[in-house]
Amino acid sequence: MKKYIPFFKAGMMEEMAYRVGLFAWMLITFLQLVCVAFLWTAVYNSSSSPVINGFTFNEMLVYFVFTNIFAFMCLGTETMSDINREIKDGTIAISFIKPISYRIRFLFRVMGTCTTRIILMGIPTIVISIIVFVKMGFLKISSYPVFFFHIILFIVSMILAIAVYDTIDYICGICCFYTTASWGLNFSKNVLVNFFSGVLIPLAFFPGKLGKIAEMLPFAGLSQNPVYILVMRVDLREAGFIILKSVIWFIILNVLAKLIFIKASKKITVQGG
Repeated sequence: MKKYIPFFKAGMMEEMAYRVGLFAWMLITFLQLVCVAFLWTAVYNSSSSPVINGFTFNEMLVYFVFTNIFAFMCLGTETMSDINREIKDGTIAISFIKPISYRIRFLFRVMGTCTTRIILMGIPTIVISIIVFVKMGFLKISSYPVFFFHIILFIVSMILAIAVYDTIDYICGICCFYTTASWGLNFSKNVLVNFFSGVLIPLAFFPGKLGKIAEMLPFAGLSQNPVYILVMRVDLREAGFIILKSVIWFIILNVLAKLIFIKASKKITVQGG
């Protein structure tokens, strides 16, 4: 694995080089949270019940703050864009002959990128949010030792979320071997991920069987489920099941990505010559 460490470092350095963009995205996330807060304030004010689909207003606010922070940290990888760019400029031919795994190279780079986001922005905003919500009574911690274990499991689920999302991004990147319409493909992927990961609305709001199906898909582990672990909306046993499900999906998606790559790499057309 030593030969992949430079890609991890490169991901960190690249993110550090564009710190203005990092802070700009954080500002956008903050503005989104303000809009969401006003939206759900109107929803709960117009509701006859203080609880909607298992969420009070305070719980809903806590949920959306952490899901948006989590999405900012973990769901902004560039694997698909990098693959599409390599196809267009022809450098993918060189990547194929290098003595490294094409897939693992991207995974390590993304881990480096997300590590920088987590250290610079993620940890401070999460810690401040937890302190503020506990002081305001929006988030209740009944047992700090149990909360500590939830934090550990949250970190594990966060690493898995990055890996699973990057695998989905990688599969979409492989599809660029067949089409040059990468923008539309990327837009469709983002809509699908945001909708089924619980970033837009909690999956508890999905009707009937659709909600149950969404809970079993890999997208639930990309935002909603890790946040559930963090805010202790699930117990330690349920948190363990969430992590196990993400591990299984990571394996399934990577096997699928390998099969698609073997087939697609035989038909690739390099635009850059």
